[in-house]
Amino acid sequence: MSAAWAEVVKAVETETVVHVARLVAGLSDAERREVAAELPGYLRDLVPRSAMDPWPQQPWMRLRLAHLRVAGAGTLPGAAAVVTWLHQRVLQSWWEENDEPRHMLVALSPRPAEWRADLATRLALRYRPRSRTADLTREVRLSIALFRDLAREAGPPEPGRHLPPAHDPLTVAWLSMAAGGHLLDDPLFPAMMPRIFEAEGVGGVLRDDHINALAGLPHPFLPSVLEPPERDVVLDGCMSRFLRGGTPNDLRPFVQLYKTLDPTPGERARHTRDLLRLLPASPPQVAELALQTVREADLDHADLHEAVEALLFRPEPKLANAGLSLLDRLARAHDGDLDAHAQVLAVALTGTSAQARDRAVRLAVKHAARFTPEAMETLREAVPLLPHGQGAALAAAFGGEAAAECPPAFPDLPLERAPAPGPWPGPMLSLAGLDEREWMGAERWLDGFVRRVALDRAALAHELRDLLHGSTDALYWSHPVWNLGKWAEMLARETAEAGAETRLPPARYGPRTTLAQRQPEAGHASIDTLLCIRRFAEVYQALVEDRLPPYLLATPTRGNGLLEAAALLERLEGYESDGVEALPVDLQQALLRLSRDVPGDVAERIARLTGTAGAALRGWLEQRDRIEVRLRWDTSDRNLLLQAEVSGGEEVIGDLFGARYHDGGGANLVTVMTGNRELAAARAVRKWLSNGQWPCPKPADLAAAAAAEGPGGEGLAMLLAYHLVQGLDGGGVRPLLWIAASGDLPGEELGRAMALLLRHFTKGWDEPPCTAADALASLRAAADQGAHRELWPVMSGLLTHYLPGLGERATSAHTRVMTFAADVAVSAKVRGTHDAIATLAARKPTTELVRQARRLHAQLTG
Repeated sequence: MSAAWAEVVKAVETETVVHVARLVAGLSDAERREVAAELPGYLRDLVPRSAMDPWPQQPWMRLRLAHLRVAGAGTLPGAAAVVTWLHQRVLQSWWEENDEPRHMLVALSPRPAEWRADLATRLALRYRPRSRTADLTREVRLSIALFRDLAREAGPPEPGRHLPPAHDPLTVAWLSMAAGGHLLDDPLFPAMMPRIFEAEGVGGVLRDDHINALAGLPHPFLPSVLEPPERDVVLDGCMSRFLRGGTPNDLRPFVQLYKTLDPTPGERARHTRDLLRLLPASPPQVAELALQTVREADLDHADLHEAVEALLFRPEPKLANAGLSLLDRLARAHDGDLDAHAQVLAVALTGTSAQARDRAVRLAVKHAARFTPEAMETLREAVPLLPHGQGAALAAAFGGEAAAECPPAFPDLPLERAPAPGPWPGPMLSLAGLDEREWMGAERWLDGFVRRVALDRAALAHELRDLLHGSTDALYWSHPVWNLGKWAEMLARETAEAGAETRLPPARYGPRTTLAQRQPEAGHASIDTLLCIRRFAEVYQALVEDRLPPYLLATPTRGNGLLEAAALLERLEGYESDGVEALPVDLQQALLRLSRDVPGDVAERIARLTGTAGAALRGWLEQRDRIEVRLRWDTSDRNLLLQAEVSGGEEVIGDLFGARYHDGGGANLVTVMTGNRELAAARAVRKWLSNGQWPCPKPADLAAAAAAEGPGGEGLAMLLAYHLVQGLDGGGVRPLLWIAASGDLPGEELGRAMALLLRHFTKGWDEPPCTAADALASLRAAADQGAHRELWPVMSGLLTHYLPGLGERATSAHTRVMTFAADVAVSAKVRGTHDAIATLAARKPTTELVRQARRLHAQLTG
């Protein structure tokens, strides 16, 4: 082993990369050749071929590979060999040191300038970023560092000497590495600046600090200001970039640079012809930049005619309107006919922008006398292609027959009603087992148990013996008891052994729990679970005290949990005739399930009830329509917390709406409040839009609420809005039709809730789960099925709370919402006033949003 190679091996294995770089830089040519010959073998011994591909995990291995990269760059004889060495996979996989190019420059410093330029060029041309924006590898950083070093050594570069190659990825990488404020101080700036306007992909990495530096704006570390001829080079470069074309994103930084330079009238005049060439097909922001110059320039008749034609063929409303303004200017400035512009005016008349069509109609009518019969025929052909109002105005000046007035946007169809719930299947025939997974199974078991006790208690006790298999006295010391099967076990034991609850002596389990202790606390259970357990406990206590009624009051008569008024009346009349007192929780549950339909004869018989239960029923019928449910909204970041506040009906509702740790799903809540769906909906939406792990409403929950009974309010509106703003897949359209058909749709509240959700999900969400387009898709589907009249209150509330306020920017989403609202109002022939619409309709200048607001305002005011 030679002395030079021994020193290099020692440095690679024990020293720092700085030491390795200085060591190889100090080698003679002969020593450099000796080290270069040994390096491949050392690398093979260090990393066996079987381990070449994986990322080296050991820190010492990564460090040695880093040292070998520098040693190879400083000793291998040819530039091509160095490039191959640096691009080996095993040397590519080590942990990257950000200052590696600095160490490489030290190791390469003894090489001639031509050799280093060759290496830098080869590295640059081999560079291929993996993404559209710059992917700055160590090799391209080294290439740029070498070119900068060469430029500093040579001073102002001679043409074609040691300059970076014209390679687009290299230009993008250089710009990405350039410190914005020091861009003009970069020694490569004179060579690279023209390429900024030529290389593909530059627009993706141009930053504001780059633009300011190119424009010569003052910088804390760069007080100079860009002056000619550099200023002229930048302006000409921007113009060449515009003419070359590209996507709007690529060209946007150059538009910003051109505006930042703020060319003088003389500088803009040099590019007038080029700007005219940009008008027909360039991206909108470039065309608007060209339009600004065209407006200020003193164009002759031919140039103005060219600008008008270019703009009137544009689809953008702003540019098309600008073309119509120039045409009006041209018509006023020059005498004679306007036949030369008839064709492009006809194009504007049939454009996609309603605002541009309106202006084109007014302009054609204004100058109708200046068109010859041949040109008038060209414009007359556009009459039947225009909407009725615009076509009629044009036909009055040019002849022709306007299109018929458009029919209403939405058809008059009968609204789909919710399917009628099926009948209640009756009590469970066999009580040997209790299926507590569904509310109906528990309800039928309890109903069957109470009836069977009254009919034949001994036979029932024999049938329930299986429930007592394995039963222990520990049951009476448990608290709280969540499992309905345990409650059924207690009921079975008391049925078979009357007085079992009171006869058992204290046991090793401690003091016996009271019946109240075995029930969950009100705040620890969802409403549906709490009511169900309370009813089982109440039946058990009545059984123990030998005052169990022959049947229950709250057993539904419909499969969705609804209790018909006639059925409840008959049960109460039976109680009074037999002298039976109603169980309080059973009566509470019956009233919450009570149907809204109370026939006249049923109401008369209810008035004749004499017991306390009958009085409670009459009181509930009087006050349930006066119950108010309000949602208190608390929004912060991505949290939306909704707390239901209920006023009225306290005698029946009791503690059900107090604070609690758990809430059930909407469908389960509806089964215990089927006659008061607003109460169930308001409770169901409490916390499902917060970041916590709370249950989210499902389409089945909304369908259950829509098929239930009772007027809607803020709770039902929020539940419905949550599904509507998710689009057609949200499952909100059909329930909306059902609720609208029942006449209980809370329109204004629904619009307000949708506005809240749209604003909430738009602000602070990178990918909002719902958009205005999704919400409109749902509402349009409902309108197409005949609900347009019922949707106007919804749109009124939505517009009130969704339209941009002072300081807010209007978007295309606001325009789409306004357009749909106008279509709904026209189809429903709505009349009235709306302050937000009137204010918006009076705004200037006229945008598409304002134009649609005026259309809606005209419909409302007649």
